[in-house]
Amino acid sequence: MTGVQLDRSPGAASRTAAISGLALLAFIPFPAALVPLIWQAGQQTLAVAVGISGGVFPAMGFVSSAAETALIGVADSNQPAAVLALDQLQGRTPIVWTTTALVAVLSLAIRRTGLVWRWLGVAGFVAAAVVLLGSVFSVLGRTSEGKGSLIGVGVFIVWILVLSAALWRTASGTTAPRP
Repeated sequence: MTGVQLDRSPGAASRTAAISGLALLAFIPFPAALVPLIWQAGQQTLAVAVGISGGVFPAMGFVSSAAETALIGVADSNQPAAVLALDQLQGRTPIVWTTTALVAVLSLAIRRTGLVWRWLGVAGFVAAAVVLLGSVFSVLGRTSEGKGSLIGVGVFIVWILVLSAALWRTASGTTAPRP
């Protein structure tokens, strides 16, 4: 076999789950900081939507990570039904739908409030569409995840990083320098 082999041991699964969990925990302050800004901009309904989708997104991430960790734990056992069930659970956990909802409401908030560049809101709608299409194809496909899943994940990560940089730039430009 050529190529890179993944470490599918339970220890590696635990490390991956721990890293994913820390990343999801680190994400929680992001929407928490945005909700008051969106609220103050007069978009209370959007602020609530950002708060809800910003909370559901990491929750579904934890469910997906737990299912993947359990899947790796039983992968070498002689329990094909358990492996199949966990594979389907992990692959079809609606993390992609919560990601789509989060990106869509954040994009709408950007467009309505002008917190950052408005083109970033349009880019967010495109990113949400890419993630949504990936989820539709994963549900309709023979397997729960395909190579297209990585495209949606990549688009989401890049968009969140650009949004974070834009928010950082906006925040540093509006705060008064310290003496």
